[in-house]
Amino acid sequence: MTSFEKFHPVLTSHYTLDWLTQTPVKQVDNLYTNPNISTVAAEKLPTQILDTVKRINHIMQKVMNDKQLTWGVTDSNNQTFVGIITISGFDHPNQIGELDFIVDQAHSEALGEIVRRSIQFVADHFNFNQLQVNLSVPNDVVQKSLIENQFKTNDQKHFILDL
Repeated sequence: MTSFEKFHPVLTSHYTLDWLTQTPVKQVDNLYTNPNISTVAAEKLPTQILDTVKRINHIMQKVMNDKQLTWGVTDSNNQTFVGIITISGFDHPNQIGELDFIVDQAHSEALGEIVRRSIQFVADHFNFNQLQVNLSVPNDVVQKSLIENQFKTNDQKHFILDL
């Protein structure tokens, strides 16, 4: 497998996905404490800035060890930090990738474009057969974005995309 270190930045029409270490810690900490839209993996968020620093370091260790890809997402036009997106599942033998995210609720319109680019990135670089997104509670904004990107669901909490 190719080293993940070269997979940044990734661009969409309106957003830049780059290593989380490129985003000021205070902005990441604000994302964790402000109202947000997130998947199951992003639910237990730090409440103290020191814990945010530890979490960022832990995330980047996983990236450098080729366990997951995590990017901070910034609006390319005004440099506003809007969220975090993660691709994982590389160590699972079933070839099902996982997509997790946390997006500032005030920037929920970014979700569809970010998910679309992440799907394309996965299809271009990895051998997953499916990509899944898991929510603890249904969310209309997330559901709309995922369905627009061809994900299927039976319960509005678990979404699967055949690649």
